[in-house]
Amino acid sequence: MTTPILEVEQLSKFFTVRTGWLGDKQTVHAVDDVSFSLQPGECFGLVGESGCGKSTLSRTLLQLYRPTAGTVRFEGQDLFSMGKREARENSKHIQMVFQDPFWSINPKMKIGAIVEEPLVTHTKLSKAEREAKVRELLEQVGLPADFAKRFPHQLSGGQRQRIGIARAIALDPRMVILDEPTSALDMSVQAQILNLLKDLQEQKNLTYLLVSHDLSVIKHMCTRMAVMYLGQIVEMGDAASIFNNPLHPYTQLLLQSLPSIDETEFALSFFEGEMPKAVNPPAGCRFATRCPHGMDTCQTTPQQLLEVKPGHWVRCAVAAMHR
Repeated sequence: MTTPILEVEQLSKFFTVRTGWLGDKQTVHAVDDVSFSLQPGECFGLVGESGCGKSTLSRTLLQLYRPTAGTVRFEGQDLFSMGKREARENSKHIQMVFQDPFWSINPKMKIGAIVEEPLVTHTKLSKAEREAKVRELLEQVGLPADFAKRFPHQLSGGQRQRIGIARAIALDPRMVILDEPTSALDMSVQAQILNLLKDLQEQKNLTYLLVSHDLSVIKHMCTRMAVMYLGQIVEMGDAASIFNNPLHPYTQLLLQSLPSIDETEFALSFFEGEMPKAVNPPAGCRFATRCPHGMDTCQTTPQQLLEVKPGHWVRCAVAAMHR
């Protein structure tokens, strides 16, 4: 194993909110004790249903939020102990492709100016050099160079997402966070964007953190993955191993809900009950209120993320007993 490009250790991000008529303060446990690492050049998937903390985690890694606890090291440097100048310089090495390709770019700016913007902010290139770089970037994402003169509303959703990708790779980052990069696109366009991302990863040796609720996207793109539930990672390891032999009951139910073209009939699994609130998470296992295999101890005893077999981690007392 090489030295990780990103190391996240016991990361937590809580928010204080006011609720009720009296405005009582409560704490939202959006991300709670999350640890994982990324190897250079890999695509690591982060999957879970809405409200599990995926977006909060990715925005914390981008330094849009300061963590409540824990550390994040990028290429050995603690992101949250840097000074402002050092943090600004380091920010160009971690970029993001957002979910919605329309709202993530300025509709009043021409495409050329949108792609050029990070070059203006972070480089000392001349105007002619920036324009040449913009043409090169557009060609790399499969768009004609003359698209630089167009406005976002003149492009399709897939074309706008290509613009978002071009902007993200403009500074030759070493890591890109992909926040649901295809969920707002038509099915036929999704495959094109995913293949483009794969090609760019190989060409530029990019490291991806792919955030998604779509298991088929994770399976297509990722070598390793982590499953999140209510702010915590409940299973993590090699993607093929998790898809072939999921150990956590939540992961099992997620995978059982995927339809298979090999079967004429399939049973769609449903979760009993609703996800508890992050404002008041359960004292024990956070999935215990919906788990079909839960024991009494699961209701009261917090579960630790344990390595049950080499490279495969799970936060579940039942799975740990049968390892």
